[in-house]
Amino acid sequence: MNKPCVIDPLRLHGRERSVGLDQVIMQSILNKRRLRVTYNGKTRLVEPQCYGIGAKGTELLRVHQIHGGSQPEPLFDVSKMTNVVLLDDVFTKPGPNYKRNDSAMKTIFCQL
Repeated sequence: MNKPCVIDPLRLHGRERSVGLDQVIMQSILNKRRLRVTYNGKTRLVEPQCYGIGAKGTELLRVHQIHGGSQPEPLFDVSKMTNVVLLDDVFTKPGPNYKRNDSAMKTIFCQL
């Protein structure tokens, strides 16, 4: 059984964040809803898989990318994501290479 998605403000190390972006990301994972985001100047359609903090303290989002990039399951730096829109489109399962407890993250806030 999955644990609820939770952000521990103490683990964010005082970084500035977009208000509510963490909630949008967690909603998209919990409800298996796609996101449309701009990342590195490209609009992308993604299915969020895992959200947390990497070894260097960077907020990360592992996604299954449907459109807009060449990598099928990239790791996005959340601070570089703009124009984030929670879509009504749903997905039913994780990407083909998804593994729980993503090793790229030392702290996981939310995952499929």
